[in-house]
Amino acid sequence: MPIFRIVLPVLLFFGLVFLACQGETGQDPAATQGKDPNNNPATISSGTSIPAPSVAPSSTASPTNSGVRRDKSQAAGPVSATTQRPLPTPNPNNTPWVKERLDAVVGLYGLSEEGAALVGSLDLRQTRGDPGFFGSYGFNSWAGVGEAKPIGVMHELGHSYWGGFPIEGSPELSWERPSSQELSPALQSYHADVLAFMAQPPDGFEILRQRLRNLPKLSSANPEPLIHNLEADMVYNTGGDLALVPPILRRYWSRFLMPGSFGSWENAVGWFRGLSRDDRSMAGKFLGFEHLDLRSYNVTGGPDLDSVSLEDYREILVREEKQRLFDLADQFDLLIGDAQKEENFGFWRGYLRDKVDLHRRHPDYMASLELERAATLAEALEFTVDLVRRSPVDQASRLRRELSNQPILINFLPALENETLLLLFADSAPLPEGPTLQATASFVDRLNRFGRVVDQVIEAGRRNRLQGAAELVGFLEGTGYAPEEDIKLFFELFGDSHRGTATGILRILDKDSFRRSIEVAPFHLRSLLTADELLPKLNIVPSAGLDELALGIAILVEEPSGNFIVDEPYLLAMYRVVADRTLENPGEMAGILGQESFSMEGFIMAQPAAAVTAMRSDMEAALTIVGHSDAVISPPARIMYRLIHADPDLASDMMVALDEQGDTGLMVESLAYFAYDDERSKLLSGLADALGQDGKLLQALLKEQGAEWLTQRLGEAFSLHGGDGPEDFRSRYRSTLDAAVATLEDADEQEELRRVIETAAGNKSGR
Repeated sequence: MPIFRIVLPVLLFFGLVFLACQGETGQDPAATQGKDPNNNPATISSGTSIPAPSVAPSSTASPTNSGVRRDKSQAAGPVSATTQRPLPTPNPNNTPWVKERLDAVVGLYGLSEEGAALVGSLDLRQTRGDPGFFGSYGFNSWAGVGEAKPIGVMHELGHSYWGGFPIEGSPELSWERPSSQELSPALQSYHADVLAFMAQPPDGFEILRQRLRNLPKLSSANPEPLIHNLEADMVYNTGGDLALVPPILRRYWSRFLMPGSFGSWENAVGWFRGLSRDDRSMAGKFLGFEHLDLRSYNVTGGPDLDSVSLEDYREILVREEKQRLFDLADQFDLLIGDAQKEENFGFWRGYLRDKVDLHRRHPDYMASLELERAATLAEALEFTVDLVRRSPVDQASRLRRELSNQPILINFLPALENETLLLLFADSAPLPEGPTLQATASFVDRLNRFGRVVDQVIEAGRRNRLQGAAELVGFLEGTGYAPEEDIKLFFELFGDSHRGTATGILRILDKDSFRRSIEVAPFHLRSLLTADELLPKLNIVPSAGLDELALGIAILVEEPSGNFIVDEPYLLAMYRVVADRTLENPGEMAGILGQESFSMEGFIMAQPAAAVTAMRSDMEAALTIVGHSDAVISPPARIMYRLIHADPDLASDMMVALDEQGDTGLMVESLAYFAYDDERSKLLSGLADALGQDGKLLQALLKEQGAEWLTQRLGEAFSLHGGDGPEDFRSRYRSTLDAAVATLEDADEQEELRRVIETAAGNKSGR
């Protein structure tokens, strides 16, 4: 029995145990975190004040609870018999505000009866005065949320979930953490299965795997983003549909979620792609489908999805939106304070822009509230909604005139674009003084300082690019390239002040300063320079020395923008440079192709001819590169899968070499990796020739190794995925093998391969 598939994730798992993020605290979410329930969890918090005890908003002014619950399709499958067990007891300390947030996520994600009871039993608190606080301290302690945002609420409930139910089929796995270990046995099991899922062949759940592979800075050395996501965001990723949870992970979620209306990722993708722009925007308020890379998928629509209507969710989402407006007015005075050194401007900009957008969609709501600040805020929001439709020059002019009449407007400055703010702060007239949001005070303080520096650098650069670069380096060196939020804000203002001058200065900036800058603000520098302009700053050019090229590639890959779509053109340009060097001298490039930060999978897909040339030039190095491929991002069998489609003859030679050197497990796993090509080639444009290449691989293996050898290896491949894989693996594999053989032109070879496949499958086509 091949063991490579099992051993690799298990070895990685043991290295993961001490690194994985447990909730937001770095500890096992199911473990008791101390007896003091008021201990603050470590969180991703963008707020500015210490959380206060949760207090319910006024019952007369708060939006009415819609009470809408999501109905589940009865045809999707029966609910587990485990739901007959006693339901968890509601938490008596949950306030009306908290209960309404719980009702919202139960309704949006269609949690099971047990799931709804479980979240109602958790200690969830509203962190009044700190809307940026979203944190969990685990199942046995408390979680806090600062706003009525379903995605954030469900994320923290996801962290707090672990420990609520025994694992289906493995009740002996305990959620109690032994004193000598960092994780409970149950959570260790989940983490191991997450890694096993990532190593499985592309199937009906590949769209989710690919979404996870696109998580920034994910690797086998840093699996934390993956573990964090599938601990806290499984419900968000799948919309609460148990059918979209990978089979290997379903036993952990089977009592919390129910089978939903989608039934498969193919249906979900078709439904989402068929939505209008407005409906996609609404779906993005609670579904994680917007993070999927759907560019190569041909599927649209889907059977039996007429019942999936966003109207079922609209009332809940509107209620949550109005609650956020209510909370702004209700807690406004709690947010007032002096400027702080540390401030997450990204959060506060998003927070204030959200309120402006909510007022645009619900223009009468704020003024209807019987709260002290409501009327003033309604007037300020109405002015800001009108303002953002105008040009930056007009915005700045109108603000100067109106600030003296409505000093509260100063609090909404972060919601405006940088160009407007730079124009406003270029005026020497002082801004009105008075009580100000703490975050806005910090923002204004930095705008005052950075605005002057930006003007100084831009003016110098207009006269002489070298002088502008010198001014920029002087500023960056003076800050020590820190704090990160300040440097990012500076580059935002820098680019928006005068883009042409800014890009001209960056193009001649010395390489050392550029590298230090991209490590702090990778998105901002990519937004200012094209791939052809940026790569030379990292020495990713055909004439670079190998060490320089390796370092540049490492920086480019290890400092991503945070958005795979933004990163893609820079990676493709880098692959072109590597391809040119490889075709010129393939032997010298083994070190580059084998370095940890280089994606061999991406290179094969982008530059197949160069990749094949390099691997043919040194088979030993090629086998090493494959064997050392990242077990999370691109497992070795996945590299072989890409090679099959690029050059099946080379893939055949490498499979035989793997078998001869004792890596039979990897060889068999590679042979099974294309099991779903028949199904997937109908959905993805990039797999149009996949079955033909699969057929050529089988043909080459038959010629080189003979029918007996191929029968044995295919038999092992059929047995490779048991209970931890999709139930349809055997049937899909048989279908793909038959379809691949049908593409061959030689009738005698077709017949011989059919006999081999029939014998290997044991005369069974699977379930």
